[in-house]
Amino acid sequence: MNMNAQELIETLEWRYATKVFNPDRRIPAEDWEALLESLHLSPSSLGLQMWKFLDVRDPAVRSRLREVSWGQPQVTDASHLRCDRDHGKGVNLG
Repeated sequence: MNMNAQELIETLEWRYATKVFNPDRRIPAEDWEALLESLHLSPSSLGLQMWKFLDVRDPAVRSRLREVSWGQPQVTDASHLRCDRDHGKGVNLG
Protein backbone atom coordinates (compact mmCIF):
# COMPACT_ATOMS: atom_id res chain seq x y z
CA MET A 1 0.00 0.00 0.00
CA ASN A 2 1.48 3.32 -1.03
CA MET A 3 0.62 6.30 1.10
CA ASN A 4 1.60 9.92 0.71
CA ALA A 5 2.83 12.01 3.64
CA GLN A 6 -0.57 13.62 4.31
CA GLU A 7 -2.35 10.26 4.35
CA LEU A 8 0.25 8.94 6.77
CA ILE A 9 -0.26 11.87 9.15
CA GLU A 10 -4.04 11.54 8.96
CA THR A 11 -3.81 7.83 9.69
CA LEU A 12 -1.52 8.39 12.68
CA GLU A 13 -3.76 11.16 14.06
CA TRP A 14 -6.76 8.81 14.29
CA ARG A 15 -7.25 7.51 17.82
CA TYR A 16 -9.97 5.52 19.45
CA ALA A 17 -10.15 4.39 23.04
CA THR A 18 -13.16 2.46 24.26
CA LYS A 19 -14.36 4.00 27.50
CA VAL A 20 -17.67 2.22 28.03
CA PHE A 21 -18.06 -1.55 28.09
CA ASN A 22 -21.10 -3.76 28.46
CA PRO A 23 -20.25 -5.97 31.47
CA ASP A 24 -22.74 -8.59 30.22
CA ARG A 25 -20.87 -9.22 26.96
CA ARG A 26 -17.88 -11.55 26.92
CA ILE A 27 -15.14 -12.21 24.39
CA PRO A 28 -15.30 -15.93 23.56
CA ALA A 29 -12.51 -17.89 25.30
CA GLU A 30 -11.01 -19.10 22.01
CA ASP A 31 -10.79 -15.53 20.67
CA TRP A 32 -9.29 -14.25 23.94
CA GLU A 33 -6.59 -16.95 23.92
CA ALA A 34 -5.72 -16.04 20.31
CA LEU A 35 -5.45 -12.37 21.30
CA LEU A 36 -3.15 -13.22 24.22
CA GLU A 37 -0.95 -15.34 21.96
CA SER A 38 -0.75 -12.52 19.41
CA LEU A 39 0.46 -10.18 22.19
CA HIS A 40 3.24 -12.58 23.12
CA LEU A 41 4.29 -12.87 19.48
CA SER A 42 4.28 -9.11 18.84
CA PRO A 43 7.77 -7.91 17.95
CA SER A 44 9.73 -5.66 20.26
CA SER A 45 12.33 -3.12 19.23
CA LEU A 46 15.01 -5.53 20.49
CA GLY A 47 13.51 -8.48 18.67
CA LEU A 48 13.37 -10.45 21.91
CA GLN A 49 9.61 -10.49 22.58
CA MET A 50 10.13 -10.48 26.34
CA TRP A 51 6.53 -9.49 27.00
CA LYS A 52 4.97 -10.54 30.27
CA PHE A 53 1.25 -10.00 30.75
CA LEU A 54 -1.20 -10.63 33.53
CA ASP A 55 -4.64 -11.91 32.55
CA VAL A 56 -6.67 -10.61 35.50
CA ARG A 57 -9.78 -12.72 36.03
CA ASP A 58 -10.47 -12.39 39.77
CA PRO A 59 -13.29 -9.83 40.26
CA ALA A 60 -11.88 -8.77 43.66
CA VAL A 61 -8.48 -8.00 42.11
CA ARG A 62 -10.13 -6.12 39.27
CA SER A 63 -12.11 -4.11 41.80
CA ARG A 64 -8.91 -3.20 43.67
CA LEU A 65 -7.20 -2.33 40.38
CA ARG A 66 -10.10 -0.01 39.59
CA GLU A 67 -9.48 1.82 42.88
CA VAL A 68 -5.82 2.44 41.98
CA SER A 69 -6.74 3.30 38.36
CA TRP A 70 -8.54 6.53 39.22
CA GLY A 71 -11.90 4.75 39.36
CA GLN A 72 -11.99 3.94 35.65
CA PRO A 73 -15.06 1.71 35.14
CA GLN A 74 -13.54 -0.14 32.18
CA VAL A 75 -11.20 -1.95 34.62
CA THR A 76 -14.16 -3.87 36.04
CA ASP A 77 -16.68 -3.60 33.19
CA ALA A 78 -14.59 -4.89 30.29
CA SER A 79 -14.96 -8.52 29.33
CA HIS A 80 -11.31 -9.23 30.10
CA LEU A 81 -8.41 -7.35 31.63
CA ARG A 82 -4.82 -7.75 30.53
CA CYS A 83 -2.05 -5.83 32.28
CA ASP A 84 1.59 -5.38 31.48
CA ARG A 85 3.41 -7.15 34.29
CA ASP A 86 6.03 -4.46 34.89
CA HIS A 87 3.55 -1.58 35.04
CA GLY A 88 2.29 -2.69 38.44
CA LYS A 89 5.53 -2.02 40.28
CA GLY A 90 4.84 -0.46 43.63
CA VAL A 91 1.13 -1.29 43.65
CA ASN A 92 0.16 -3.58 46.51
CA LEU A 93 -3.10 -5.33 45.75
CA GLY A 94 -3.01 -7.57 48.83
